[in-house]
Amino acid sequence: MLKLRRLDSRDHALRRVAAAWAAQGWQAEMAYPPQAGRWLEVADGAGRWRGWLEPRAWLESMAPDLAVLASAAGGDEQAARLIAACEAPLTWPMPEMGEGRLRVGALSDAGELPRRPLLQAQTAQGAVWLERAPEPMPDAGADALDGLPLPLSFIAGASDISLALLATVRAGDVLLIAETSADVRCNGRAIGHYRCIEEGIVMEWRNEEEAAREQRPLDGMGQLPVRLEFVLQQSCVTLDELRRLCEGELLPLVPDAERRVEVRANGALMGRGELVQMDGRLGVELAQWRGGLDDVE
Repeated sequence: MLKLRRLDSRDHALRRVAAAWAAQGWQAEMAYPPQAGRWLEVADGAGRWRGWLEPRAWLESMAPDLAVLASAAGGDEQAARLIAACEAPLTWPMPEMGEGRLRVGALSDAGELPRRPLLQAQTAQGAVWLERAPEPMPDAGADALDGLPLPLSFIAGASDISLALLATVRAGDVLLIAETSADVRCNGRAIGHYRCIEEGIVMEWRNEEEAAREQRPLDGMGQLPVRLEFVLQQSCVTLDELRRLCEGELLPLVPDAERRVEVRANGALMGRGELVQMDGRLGVELAQWRGGLDDVE
């Protein structure tokens, strides 16, 4: 029986962001939020991130003299109003966090913050505790996938027949093509047309008008379909062993198979990882990921 770790999607997403930011040298870590102070809920205008900051700490960094003058009783409220009115109240080292006005929510005591690890990120105006953050910007290394195999099918046409008729087909018969075609398909998606000349096949990418008629149009080569397969185990058996398996004989499971799942893209080995349950769904947490041509089998 497979023993799968359970992951929470929110926590997992934050930990990935924390690791990516820390790898860039920025101050970011997963930790439990403070148990003291008052905290202001903030978010960007697009709703890509959401978290809490300490308004007094923000005011001290932005206007130390004003922070001294702010009354002890209403200092947090005054700082919250300033944050809401400021054109760019936070300066992030992370480019994906953006700039501009913030959506300001309610002030809360520390005890009202979530009691689970959050992403603590340092800005020029102090720490922000994030419960949602955008995906880190990808590395500029798309060329590493240039060697990924893409299966192309050059379609001459199609015909619809019944199962009964199919059962009568024999070698020597001629199957007529009812609908001729010159489509080029990749993993089931039409990506262009072809024509045959004496030297070989000439292919043309789909034009914009044809793409507009597609239910799910391709927006350039970056949208080419890739089939990912997650392989728990590969076994080589004889025909006799296969028959016995089909009759109920058990096939031994490789030890720790759930921790060595292969991820293949169009058949090419891209990485390995551990089979996990995330929010009730199966997934693979990657331990290795191979982006270069030399790494692809």
